[in-house]
Amino acid sequence: MINRTVYNFLKNKSASRFGRITTLTGARQTGKTTLVKEVFPEFDYISLEDPISRPDYARLSAVQWYQQHPVVILDEIQKLPQLIESVKAVYDQFSDARFILLGSSQILLLKQVKESLAWTGSDG
Repeated sequence: MINRTVYNFLKNKSASRFGRITTLTGARQTGKTTLVKEVFPEFDYISLEDPISRPDYARLSAVQWYQQHPVVILDEIQKLPQLIESVKAVYDQFSDARFILLGSSQILLLKQVKESLAWTGSDG
């Protein structure tokens, strides 16, 4: 069973004006994906684990991202760090877009997020 405190924290954060981009990092196999799928069942889910499908996601423009996945969980985001720029572009253009970014490589992910999203208002 999911801890209600964590569940409520994620729900409230995502619903806030600072929660349009929410980042959750941690060690592999600790339940990040299970947790966010439970908290956000209405979000599309994309795993970037598969190296064959990664280039397809990298080629999407901000408009295509928004049209195809306006609310989305991006799992293993550290596998495609340039995707952070697309997330930023969608954030800048579409005020109702929502992203949950999951990653197991905390240092790489946080560095990329801080550099790319620092001024967006995300406290991710």
